[in-house]
Amino acid sequence: MQFFANIKNFIFPGRADQAGSSVPDGRMAFWILMVALVYQAVLCAIHTNVHAISVAGVGLTEAAIYLACISVLIKRIRLEFLAVATVVVAYLLLMAILRNQLDPKGFRDVMIPILFYGLGREIGDVKYTDRLLKLMVLVVLAFGFFELFFLDWFSRVFNIFSYYVNQGGLAAGSNWAKDSVLGLNGIRPEGIGRTILPSLIGNHRISSIFLEPVSLGNFAVIIAAWGLSKRRDEIKEMVFFVLAAAIMIALSDSRYGMITVAALVVLRCLPLGRTNAWAMVLPLLSVALLLLLATVFGGHYSDSVLGRLFVSGKTLSNLDLGMIFGLDGFNTSYGDMGYPSLLTRLGLLLCIFLWGAFWMLKMADERGDRFRAYITLYMSLILCVSGTSLFALKTAGVLWFLVGCYAGRPKDVPAPSPVTASQPSAT
Repeated sequence: MQFFANIKNFIFPGRADQAGSSVPDGRMAFWILMVALVYQAVLCAIHTNVHAISVAGVGLTEAAIYLACISVLIKRIRLEFLAVATVVVAYLLLMAILRNQLDPKGFRDVMIPILFYGLGREIGDVKYTDRLLKLMVLVVLAFGFFELFFLDWFSRVFNIFSYYVNQGGLAAGSNWAKDSVLGLNGIRPEGIGRTILPSLIGNHRISSIFLEPVSLGNFAVIIAAWGLSKRRDEIKEMVFFVLAAAIMIALSDSRYGMITVAALVVLRCLPLGRTNAWAMVLPLLSVALLLLLATVFGGHYSDSVLGRLFVSGKTLSNLDLGMIFGLDGFNTSYGDMGYPSLLTRLGLLLCIFLWGAFWMLKMADERGDRFRAYITLYMSLILCVSGTSLFALKTAGVLWFLVGCYAGRPKDVPAPSPVTASQPSAT
């Protein structure tokens, strides 16, 4: 009991009834973020040991998370939030009429940034978010090392392959790794092997609470971006998050995470100042490089960075105007090709609108400006090699919550008092 009391004091120091405290909303945000982090693992454990979980079960769980976000946001509905949400919904409904078909996934993909950004904006407390993110990191690492050292027990609790087959994401006979219940990307195929620590870990890629090593690598990049956005006098926080990210990247053998975090470290070392508007054009540069690669590189698909980039660029170059504006091809599965998937599902006009709204956000300080530039690099690169992971709730919810926290608390909402927001926990 004392252990759980210490966790409560760590996240929510002080009393909830003190003047100016935002602890009630903070507690709700805590549970929303933690459930968004672990819900897939919980459903997988239920599927493995209790009852099969269908796509409807996952959808209902996510719907409950979104409703919990709305229950917090509805207390103080802000005009700009309502305006953006209304424009987006109206546009998607118009697209449904033009397509003669409703696309629920398009609504879901746009709902996650809007709701979790709004949730983070309501909290607006960086110190609180540091504590919450540290706890999430410890949970992820604990499950990661449990999978690494006790794989047999982990496999008894989480039959990941069967879980995703039941969701329709995998074919029943597609598991090439004999006697493995991990996902298809949970084991590196022979002849490719791990890139990071192959002699120590072998071909096993750790997925931890996310069930997929790709998501663990993406989470690592997000927390590294959060840590590297810190000021120089917050060096301890920076080192903690970057070191945790490095461990997660090594466990998941995330080549994307290794490259992206290395690029983020280089950016942090450069004297760029507070002006980071240059990052706004990174998606455009990424698309241009993909098209250039598809034009000059006479290659083919392979499970390598260059092979995947080539196919992504080739598919992008074959899109017609109807696909670019989201009128055609929205039902096509593009696999690891993020930009074609994004354009055909949402359309170029909505992408430009949302990107402009993202860059019009006024961050509270230079840390927010750096974080926005860093996650712009994260999003620009992930769309080159992954089709759907940018919108996976288990990582996207955390990402947009962090954006909202750096955007700051609205002026008409009282900030937490120094006693409740900044007081270190007593253990």
